Amino acid sequence: MRKYLLAAAILTLTATACNKDKDYTRAIILDTGDVSQDGCGYLLRLEDGREEKPQYLPSAFQHNGLNVLVKYHRTGVLDTCESSVPRRFFDLVKIEDIKRRD
Repeated sequence: MRKYLLAAAILTLTATACNKDKDYTRAIILDTGDVSQDGCGYLLRLEDGREEKPQYLPSAFQHNGLNVLVKYHRTGVLDTCESSVPRRFFDLVKIEDIKRRD
């Protein structure tokens, strides 16, 4: 019985280690231009095509077209950054973790 429990524990750890990025979403960093010039600053284009606006993006990731893995949560706040009509609204998100992807 102990052998089966040990084997189950090892399989669980192996499966967990293989899925270390499962809580992350694939995204591309978009530099849409300076907010004071009617741009939106940096956005995250998620793998499903949605664009979200991070509250804060670390400077190491402020590169247009950079492929990243990001873990985030929504703040419940909508943000707009364009002064001309029609305005685009974005979910404001807080980045919990971000890393480059290959």
